[in-house]
Amino acid sequence: MLDFSSKINPGIIWLMIAILTDVFSTFYSAKANGLENKYEQIFALLLYIISFACCAIALKYMQAGILYVLWSGIGVMAVALLSRIYLGQIIDIAGWIGITLITLGLIVIAKYSNINV
Repeated sequence: MLDFSSKINPGIIWLMIAILTDVFSTFYSAKANGLENKYEQIFALLLYIISFACCAIALKYMQAGILYVLWSGIGVMAVALLSRIYLGQIIDIAGWIGITLITLGLIVIAKYSNINV
């Protein structure tokens, strides 16, 4: 049986919202092709604002260092995958090795660090 009695840190929830809005803002910014498509770029800007606001709220519950590591690491992985799947952007082997190392670093922090998130 699943145990839902442990409380989830609200900072993690706010951080996940920040990451999602950041990833989609980057995606829409890329689709906007610079400032060629103004509506997509404006939407991307709004998502960036939401992302930073959620990040600021998450900082009430988390250490800045761990928040930034998670935000940037997960964001890099998600943007790379979305860009590959939906924009057809190719990442070479060195890029994937780097992304893999970032992922491994996140796993080490999450599993073995004494930082309470």
